[in-house]
Amino acid sequence: MALNLNICLSQQTIDANNISSFLLGGGQRSNFATLSLQPIAIIDAEPDPSNTISFGISTNNLEAGLPATGVGGISTNDNIWLNFTYRGLNFVNAKIYVHTNQIVPAGIVIKIQVIAATNIGGSYNPNQNINPITLSTAEQLLINDFASGYTGNGLGTGYNLRITVENHSGLSLPNGFEIIYEIK
Repeated sequence: MALNLNICLSQQTIDANNISSFLLGGGQRSNFATLSLQPIAIIDAEPDPSNTISFGISTNNLEAGLPATGVGGISTNDNIWLNFTYRGLNFVNAKIYVHTNQIVPAGIVIKIQVIAATNIGGSYNPNQNINPITLSTAEQLLINDFASGYTGNGLGTGYNLRITVENHSGLSLPNGFEIIYEIK
């Protein structure tokens, strides 16, 4: 984004006999300046690092030499907040996509949904996809076509997400598994 300015410079001379008037003296000239504002795209999920979902382990059969069996089932976390700061190049709108960095194992289904958009301390126009998205390694649209702005920082502002994990067999996700949010 470029901001074009015409900067006028002059030297002022004050008439001591008539304080309400002044004369523009020598050295008057005008310069043209261009300021370039760089695009910004920052995104953050709050709270961090406590944004986890876990399934307990059954202690009934917990014995060395026997398999540790997970309880499994469906678990939901409604306390994830997506915050962003965005300034597009030449006022171009952006979108937020979500995907995983690894394949979701068979037997596990992870869904994400925007359940609210709150503007506390920010300046943006929410335009979220309200339908649940089943996560995979393919990028999927989470927030649609928004203009430059910012959500504010922390819990209770920005986009409130619901993450639901269906894991009836009590399986584990692979080490290093991540949900990735990207502004494009």
